[in-house]
Amino acid sequence: MPTVWIGVYALPQGVPVESIRLGGIGQLWNPAPFPGCWPVMIASDSEGKFGHNCPSCRAYWRSGPWPNICPYCRVKAAGYQFLSEAQHRYVRHYCEVLADALESKPDGEVIIDMDAVADAVGKEGEKPSFYVSEQKQQRKFTCTACEEFNDILGRFGYCSLCGTRNDLADFEEQTIPAIRERLKAGNAPEDCVRDAVASFDSFVAQVAKQLVEMVPLTDRRKKRLTTQRFHNLHEVRETFKNWFDIDVCAEMKEDECQATALMFLRRHVYEHNGGEVDQKYLDDSGDTTVRLKQRIHETQEDAHSLLNALVKMARNIHGTFHVLLPPISEPIEAFAERKERIARHRRGS
Repeated sequence: MPTVWIGVYALPQGVPVESIRLGGIGQLWNPAPFPGCWPVMIASDSEGKFGHNCPSCRAYWRSGPWPNICPYCRVKAAGYQFLSEAQHRYVRHYCEVLADALESKPDGEVIIDMDAVADAVGKEGEKPSFYVSEQKQQRKFTCTACEEFNDILGRFGYCSLCGTRNDLADFEEQTIPAIRERLKAGNAPEDCVRDAVASFDSFVAQVAKQLVEMVPLTDRRKKRLTTQRFHNLHEVRETFKNWFDIDVCAEMKEDECQATALMFLRRHVYEHNGGEVDQKYLDDSGDTTVRLKQRIHETQEDAHSLLNALVKMARNIHGTFHVLLPPISEPIEAFAERKERIARHRRGS
């Protein structure tokens, strides 16, 4: 893959102070923010990506050249403030070499051996992306809102360009299709119901964790959201509606909501009782179609209906979550405009 280059203005001491908007042929760079700044060019890794460190939580990830937000703690900052530690070392050493050259050479051409710069920085720690690839992480994803590449530690996070969470895309495009494939392959619908509810519980728990971190809450509410499960749909609906105005079952028919709530309670039976009805299930569900100790089963149709409902509920939670914590609109709008231009070009208009 071709190397991608970015530039920063740095003070002679090697401190980055602004991103350089390189532009295209014939376009001028943006001016340096202070007199005496030096331009420093930084190359991508072998995949055309750049490493970044958050200035707040110090966590590391890879993405495109200029992120707007940390995918872990959601802090916002200017792109140059997310340079990786290796890139900071590289900029400092580059400026040191340039300063020495300017002080020791007479007026004329000054040549800096970039390989030597990279080698010297590598002795102090991880080599910068100019020389070798940045460190790959665990989870690569492309944001569904702005199409930015992200490579993060762990499974869930924010897009570092626009701030959209990847939980819904993961749930809707990976978790749910995988369970549907198991149903098609003849796996027991009861097992699929159990695993689907557990996956939704994990999805809700990720959102709840972010709400705890980003929204002021009492200790009691924090404890509820971080220490308890989300297996009771009635309680989940009430909690998220009353606390955050998130309607988990928005635009769903009531009979669909009730059927889904019943499946949530049956998960307990499949997970803990081998499918045999206990008194807790009878008390919680009010289900008069079964008796104590009766073994219950599901059909493929029941399981697929549950999966459909879970996707709707996940979309409702994700949508209102981003009303409370809005993404950055500019990258999303730019992506939409780019898609429209491509579509017009393909239509020949």
